[in-house]
Amino acid sequence: MGAPERPARIGGRDFVWRLVNFVVAALWIVVAIFHFLDATFQAAMPGVAILIIAILSILFEFWRPEVILEHCYFLWNFMGRGIFFLLMGCIVMGTRVINYVSSGFAWFFGFLYIILWFTSFTLFPVAVGPRRDLEAQPY
Repeated sequence: MGAPERPARIGGRDFVWRLVNFVVAALWIVVAIFHFLDATFQAAMPGVAILIIAILSILFEFWRPEVILEHCYFLWNFMGRGIFFLLMGCIVMGTRVINYVSSGFAWFFGFLYIILWFTSFTLFPVAVGPRRDLEAQPY
């Protein structure tokens, strides 16, 4: 048994993108809290879903289990994260100013991520290998 591996340091570029993801997810949490203030079941249920997604988004910025990296790889490339942000921007849209602000941030960074997908800019190194639970299929 060797010494435990030291976690890799986050580079400056990765730190900026993680901070962006954190801020957008924090805005989603605020939107979810405002959903609970309406005190109706119809308003609370989307709030619960938004809250769970936002908390998991923040959690996955700091902790990345291998099973999540393998099955939710779209969250770690620009196109997938961009489409995810666009979808969440639509979900959090509402009648309050915070809904507009949160949607605007999500849409802006969603479109930015999609644009960056077409450049050679990389966010994180590829950490996903082939699926081990499927047998190789001939072409």
